[in-house]
Amino acid sequence: MTRLGFLRAMEEILGIEKRALRDDDTRDTVPQWTSLADVQIFTLIKTEFGIEPDSDLITAETVGELADNLRDKGAFSE
Repeated sequence: MTRLGFLRAMEEILGIEKRALRDDDTRDTVPQWTSLADVQIFTLIKTEFGIEPDSDLITAETVGELADNLRDKGAFSE
């Protein structure tokens, strides 16, 4: 999965329009980003990339930080 694919999957989980999610979006700017969405996102990370959510992923404040942490862990096939 690419970074863009991950962002599209997050948009689907969050129930927002494609290409609406920005790197600077946070749980505060996306009302649909609830604790249930967190569970779904971390489940996606585990199943798609085989990466256990760690403190870097869990404490990421923005979409961009989350994606950058995944990139740093070698998640994306870009």
